[in-house]
This record gives sequence, structure tokens and C-alpha cells, in this order.
Amino acid sequence: MVTVVLDTNIFLNVKNREEPYFEPSRRVLDAVDEGELQAVVSVVSIAELCSGYYMAGDEGGKQTLIMHLASSKGYRIVDLDLRLADRAGRIRAETGLRLPDAIILASGLARAASCIVTHDEEFKKAEGHLEVVTSQELIERL
Repeated sequence: MVTVVLDTNIFLNVKNREEPYFEPSRRVLDAVDEGELQAVVSVVSIAELCSGYYMAGDEGGKQTLIMHLASSKGYRIVDLDLRLADRAGRIRAETGLRLPDAIILASGLARAASCIVTHDEEFKKAEGHLEVVTSQELIERL
């Protein structure tokens, strides 16, 4: 089974129905739910998503997200520990990525992800560490 790390924007594309990314991002999340993909999710992404729910006053939406991620066999949540923090610091220093993005990338590397799925062009800076693909590119490979 293919393991990928998901950037926060894949979830946001679906939650906010953002075009042109909504449909391919939804298909990626569906593939995780259907057992076709294993998805690594950093606690940084969860914090970013939760902050949006809190700002919108949507406690129910936040709880639904957390419960789904925690209960689904397709998602592997990666906590931030000392080793991961060190690796993220090195990635940030080498690539110039923002620290949250370096942590997300390091989370994928820690769980042997084959690529990061994102629509953030900034991740191209880190292609020496992990392949960067869009949701559409990943769907075409499945």
C-alpha cells in the first residue's frame, strides 16, 4: 500500500470546496477512507485545521474531524517529539520552508511516505527530501 503525507491544504480544499482542487482532493481523502492509500497526518496539520474550526465557532465540525482521523485505519497521526523536531529544524535550515511545513514534511519522512500531497508550491523547495505531488497527480497514479 502506498503511504503519503497530506498537507493541510488537502483537507481545506475539501472542507471549503475550493476549486479547482476540491474534486481531486476529495478523491484522495476517499482513497484513504477506502483503504487504497495510507495517509500520514502531522499534528501541525490537525492544529491548523482545528484553529479554523475554532475561528468559525464550529465545535461540532472540529469534533467530527478529530473523531474521523482518530478512528480511521487509513490515517496515521504523527506527534511532534524531539527527534522529529530536530529533523524538521534541519529541513527548514536546508530548504527555507516555513517551520510548520518542515514539520509536516519530517512527519512524512518519519513514516516512510513516498510523497507529500499538496497544492503549496513552496514544498518544491524540499523535493530533495520527498517527492511533491498534487492531488490530481496522485489520483492519476492510483
